Amino acid sequence: MIRNGMLLLAMVAGLAFAEPITYQGQMFFAGEPASGLFDLECRVFDSAIDGLQLGETVVVEDHLIPDGALNVVLDFGDVFDAGDAYIEFSIRAGESEDMYNTLFPRQRVTATPKAVHALTADAISGVGWHLGTNPFGQNEVLKFGDGNDRVVINRDAPILPFEYLGVHLDNIQTGGIVISNEDPMRSTIFAHVTGGVVGASQSFNGETSKWTLQISGANSITAGSGGVEIATAVTAPSYSFTEPKLQAETVAGDVFHSALGTPFRASFFGGGAYLSTPGDNAPLVAPIALPHGATITKLTARYEDNAASDLAVSLNSARSDGSMATIAGVSTMGIAPVAGIRSLETVEITKGSEVVDAFSTGYYLRVFSSSWPGDSSMRIWSVTVQYTVDAPN
Repeated sequence: MIRNGMLLLAMVAGLAFAEPITYQGQMFFAGEPASGLFDLECRVFDSAIDGLQLGETVVVEDHLIPDGALNVVLDFGDVFDAGDAYIEFSIRAGESEDMYNTLFPRQRVTATPKAVHALTADAISGVGWHLGTNPFGQNEVLKFGDGNDRVVINRDAPILPFEYLGVHLDNIQTGGIVISNEDPMRSTIFAHVTGGVVGASQSFNGETSKWTLQISGANSITAGSGGVEIATAVTAPSYSFTEPKLQAETVAGDVFHSALGTPFRASFFGGGAYLSTPGDNAPLVAPIALPHGATITKLTARYEDNAASDLAVSLNSARSDGSMATIAGVSTMGIAPVAGIRSLETVEITKGSEVVDAFSTGYYLRVFSSSWPGDSSMRIWSVTVQYTVDAPN
């Protein structure tokens, strides 16, 4: 009868992904150290009892065990990963054709053989390193830092405050950073991006053997076997909303003031504004800031008119050349006076220019009545201008 008295002293013997390991231990037969030639069957399981076999069965025939010292190289393939692993030995005398005797208990594989996996990316650890996906959500990529970390490669000189990647080569050979593409029909590209916009890039086309330097909004320089040529109308990719984004600007009634200096009242507690002298027909006005290039889509006025039913609210433009225009307007004409706050809004903009020109034009809101009652029965609460933009601020 063969009795198992092995001590596990496993260690790594290779660096490939399917690593052989060297197993060392002591084997006794009938209380005495086993000596001679023996046949071994070796298996790896995921559990000390029962469980699933990992990898293939390794058979070692006529293996010499001198004075009970077992020393054997076993190659189970790539089975020593994150889970538990136990080696089961079955043995018989080398010259015997009898059944193998299975030794108990199975021998647990310690962390040393598994440490070879620290050479792969999934085991890299340390502050800054983490796994993620590329911007298209495909494949795993190894990332470092949060935008403030710095990487130094083969460099002992101090990294400067404006540097985030420092590479140094300390020999007489040419070397540095390589950008590679296995497909000769494709290009390799290095881009400079600021504020989310590609400002400049350089690329090499393996099919045409041409190197191109591109600058946003300017010409590009292309060098190849035919010399250097200048290409025109080269622009960076467009960074804009896939659909126009709806935005709005609201001016509270308290901001309005008399355009002609006539007496008015503007509450500091959200009560709106109105002319305070009965019979006045002067307007109230308020400036409004709109982004350049925006397309104005709607004007909404919140008001109270329990008096003359002739309150008119408009969005107006004043150009630097002195010309003025009404872009959109709403009015209470024909609406019976009703107490309380109400809303008027335009369905679409049809008057004047609907695209904002902030370089040469100012914009303001105008509230007018032919005869202000002089009290809060007619007042402006707020005005909202809606618009769409194509590019982010």
